[in-house]
Amino acid sequence: MTNTRAERFTALDEQLETALRTAGDQMTAVVVGGGEPVDLPPETLKTLHKVIHGLASGTEPLLTTTEAADFLGVSRPYLTRLLKAGRLPYRKTGNRHLVPVVALREFKARRDHQLDQLDRLAAAEENLGLR
Repeated sequence: MTNTRAERFTALDEQLETALRTAGDQMTAVVVGGGEPVDLPPETLKTLHKVIHGLASGTEPLLTTTEAADFLGVSRPYLTRLLKAGRLPYRKTGNRHLVPVVALREFKARRDHQLDQLDRLAAAEENLGLR
């Protein structure tokens, strides 16, 4: 019998919840598919669980500004400037800004594509002796 996507997310959600309970404040090895184990710090494991839990429950996963900044690999103040400038959508709940994971993935993909283009341009300039 084939598991549905929702069932797989629910199973993964349960596994991550168990890992969180047993990990405490220690690094936790996570294996995806047949890949090599990746050690995750507790905060990253919590964020991953939060995203998977949202997907398993059918709700849109939302991250705090700290979690979103970690996801993008930027500082929280820089992420806040992106939000205020309208470069990323967010919801405000009380005094918290919550950012949809989907928007973060799209932003990251666009940013990575732009960086790849800049790298190719720099390499071409170097090959032409312009640098």
